[in-house]
Amino acid sequence: MRITPSLHNNTIYNRNTQPKSLAFGTTHRYYKTSDGYELGTNTWPFRDDIEWSKLAKYEKRHFKDKDKVNMVQFASSDGSEAYTQIISLIENNPAPDDKKFFPIKAFDIDPEVIKAAKSKLLNTMTFDRVSLQMNTENYDTYFEETGKKLDIKDDIHFESIKTLKVADILTEKVVFENADMYKILAKMEDNSNTILMCRNILGYFDENKIEEFIKMVGQKLKKDSLFLIGEHDTRISFIERYLGENGFTKVMKHVFKKI
Repeated sequence: MRITPSLHNNTIYNRNTQPKSLAFGTTHRYYKTSDGYELGTNTWPFRDDIEWSKLAKYEKRHFKDKDKVNMVQFASSDGSEAYTQIISLIENNPAPDDKKFFPIKAFDIDPEVIKAAKSKLLNTMTFDRVSLQMNTENYDTYFEETGKKLDIKDDIHFESIKTLKVADILTEKVVFENADMYKILAKMEDNSNTILMCRNILGYFDENKIEEFIKMVGQKLKKDSLFLIGEHDTRISFIERYLGENGFTKVMKHVFKKI
């Protein structure tokens, strides 16, 4: 099957196939574009293809001399990844200047999932709640069980879903926007102070599209800025080779620095 390039997190299907198997992940929604392509989201907090604690400590050391750090997420989905980044930065070597990392600018092409992210609510399964408790020093600081229900249009629901209210300490540190990542990248300005997350998206592109996108990123990001990808991207494509050819070096698992 020829895979169609996606601007959304995690899963892409072409217009002639309609797979509906339940992959692991709390939010599991399909979104059809105006030209008939079906995109899918499948996400959850603290996904283990990034060493979050190690990354947060590295980011603080690496950008210690910067007054502002631009944190950008493409295919941000329901907010899980933004909240993961924020918690990691708050809890690992906290410092007075941590505010320079915020707000995260989080973009997704799916208007329904951005609507969900802006609701300040988060759907979770039992595994998600356990993971959040294991990866946070004080879970109750960030999340509260609520009688409210977050309905995401066309989301595949699980029996164990609970909707959590997300505390202001997290929501005030991220801005969600419905946008096309190509358009955002084209307008992006960098002063060697950017952390760009583009995880588990590019692995679904055709190889030539991956190579073209990495060239664009290489042209936009300046020395010392960071580019984050995911397990699927490295497993499915030659993305690490393209990153090397466009001036990036690997600093830890799935984290690359422009040199």
